[in-house]
Amino acid sequence: MIAKSLKNYITIYKLHSITRMKSVFAYLFIAVLIGITGCMADGQETLNSKEFKAKLALSELQLVDIRTPAEYDLGYIEGADNIDFYNTEFVANISKLDKEKPLAIYCKSGGRTKDAMKQLAKVGFKNIYALAGGLLAWEKTGYTLVTPKPIEQVKTTVTKAEYNKLVASEKIVIIDFSAVWCGPCKMLKPVLDKISTEYAAKGVKIITIDVDDSKALSNELRVNEIPLLLFYKDGKLVEQMIGFNPENIIKETIEKYL
Repeated sequence: MIAKSLKNYITIYKLHSITRMKSVFAYLFIAVLIGITGCMADGQETLNSKEFKAKLALSELQLVDIRTPAEYDLGYIEGADNIDFYNTEFVANISKLDKEKPLAIYCKSGGRTKDAMKQLAKVGFKNIYALAGGLLAWEKTGYTLVTPKPIEQVKTTVTKAEYNKLVASEKIVIIDFSAVWCGPCKMLKPVLDKISTEYAAKGVKIITIDVDDSKALSNELRVNEIPLLLFYKDGKLVEQMIGFNPENIIKETIEKYL
């Protein structure tokens, strides 16, 4: 009788253990599943370099390099605009993009994109793609970066006669009046570097003149606000822009005179 009861107890214990193990495995499976799909919640995806590169083919994709302008100047993924994550106006600046269109972001190693994705989801971006491992992983995979051709910077005093030669030195010359203390000028620099790279072969030259180094010239040309872009075609002034202007506006102006 005792042996039979003991046998029944062992059987019940085994069944209980099996049931408990199944529950544990089920729990682990669900946890792993959540871990795998967690990066895709709410339209957010963290992609490896190959997957990220495939997304770049999307016609409506907005690609943003969220590193600092200094980092961006060293090289970026082709087609990327620079919006600095560490800038206090990061959310305000990137919110100017279309929240309904897919947005792809990257940084150096992937750390900044994690925090950026949370902020971007909060302000209403629907589909956000982040590059896992950042540019370190991108280059390790064998993909290349665009190395900007820095705009020509005149660091000495420019006379009016020298200026006249500069504006006629190429088919289209853009003079960027700037200063080291000017915040919007610093924001504009990576944009101009990128445009300089893209349009150098088309006869477009961008030259930066510091208003403090060339005060007499700045006064003669009545440069009262900076940044100031003066567009010259064949040596003649055809257009000007005051303040920070986005890349597409500057490109549209260049295209008008090509």
